Amino acid sequence: MKYFFLILLMLLTTTSVGAAPKTITGIAAVVNAEIITTYQLESTLQSLLSHQRMDRAPSEAEMNEIRKEVLEQMIGDLLLQQRSRELGLRVTEQEINEAVEDVMVSNNIDLPTLKSALEAEGLTLESYRQQIRDDILRYKLMAQEVNYRAQVTSAEVRRYFEDNIDQFDTTPRLHVSRISFPLPGDRSSAAFSRIQEQADKSRQRLLKGDTFDDVLAAAGDLATGDIMGELVLSDLALPLRQALADLSRGDVSAPTEFNQHLHLFIVTDRRSGEALAFERSRRSIEERLRREKTETRFNQWQEELRTNAHIERRL
Repeated sequence: MKYFFLILLMLLTTTSVGAAPKTITGIAAVVNAEIITTYQLESTLQSLLSHQRMDRAPSEAEMNEIRKEVLEQMIGDLLLQQRSRELGLRVTEQEINEAVEDVMVSNNIDLPTLKSALEAEGLTLESYRQQIRDDILRYKLMAQEVNYRAQVTSAEVRRYFEDNIDQFDTTPRLHVSRISFPLPGDRSSAAFSRIQEQADKSRQRLLKGDTFDDVLAAAGDLATGDIMGELVLSDLALPLRQALADLSRGDVSAPTEFNQHLHLFIVTDRRSGEALAFERSRRSIEERLRREKTETRFNQWQEELRTNAHIERRL
């Protein structure tokens, strides 16, 4: 199983802030039947501060506020761990190994380089593997407790699209193929008449339902053809816009002279701008709404955990 959300803690230029943590054996908080010690709190606090760029050391009042915020995060993490144990969620060594391998492959490094990068951050490979274990466990917990409740319906996707229509490219588009007949310089020549006749014959065959390839082959050396692909009408030269303006899917234009050629344009598909925009953006809208729902549901779920837990802060 792959966990691509795990990233390597790469080398950072950091400034250590504040004094070294003191070994304190008091209790910072009680969370259900477990405790967070003041030593654990101060160690976590100093680790976080050591990775921050700061112009000055925080004041005592600021440090107290930061300490409270860190404690709340630690309480939240402990609640997640407790809930994971309640549900019997586990992380195997194989899952951790695969996650470490993903990190090395995605960063194009080997194990010694990874160890060196971790050591520069004050981490050992074992402590890093523990972080990965915690992240995978949180991922599994989210999948079981939150993600399944954050499903997005087709109606919600459609409503978002319609409410934000100005954010999308709703320009109509056509898919067009062409058969083109090079024109001689002398418009009074028999060759010119022959090309006109062949263009008319080719158009009639296309309108009757003969395939593009068969019609092109029947024209022989008089014509060339290809698939022009998706076109935006407003981007085309005026003669082409006029030839294509009123054509629907399956229609064939009248022979149209342009750039010393007589062209037949075959409209293989014509999509309204809104329909095409919705089709192209549907997945991204769905993912956006799912992320928003997941975040909202996760915050609600965390609050539920806290509400139902016994939490005693002793700072």
